[in-house]
Amino acid sequence: MRKLLLSLVLIVGLLAGCGESTVEKVEGDAGQEKQEKQKQEVFKVGDSVKFDDLKITLTKVRKAKSDFMTPQNDQIIAVELQIENTSDKPQNVSSLLQMKLVDPDGRSYDMTITGNERGSLDGEIGPGRKMTGEIAFDVEKADYYEFVFEDPFTTGQAIWKIENKDIK
Repeated sequence: MRKLLLSLVLIVGLLAGCGESTVEKVEGDAGQEKQEKQKQEVFKVGDSVKFDDLKITLTKVRKAKSDFMTPQNDQIIAVELQIENTSDKPQNVSSLLQMKLVDPDGRSYDMTITGNERGSLDGEIGPGRKMTGEIAFDVEKADYYEFVFEDPFTTGQAIWKIENKDIK
């Protein structure tokens, strides 16, 4: 299993390196203006987003506890999503490759396994079918978090802002 996961991460890394990035120096107000034009829309808890052939809704966020581990950081939060396949072909979802949580300082938190997640967000979703589940993150306390959903094989992200008041 570990070799399979390592191979998958290596393949994703190689494919991600296939695209070209544009790097420009940012200077003064002109650079700030350019950054503001490039800002991406950020959604809130409860919003639905069409991401390629998936309709993704971040339904709720809760504090979670683990059955078998002590948090390495301040708390564990579980993010619940409902993902619907709107296409006529099966779609695959991977919480490990497509989902992360980011704090205001830009620190990214990967998923953790608590044993208390309600449903899974991994696997194939058939045409017209839905998947509902949670993904947990062991995080430091912050003013807010951003949940990021992306496809490692394409560009673009769907981002939801999670305020502390949203965490139940």
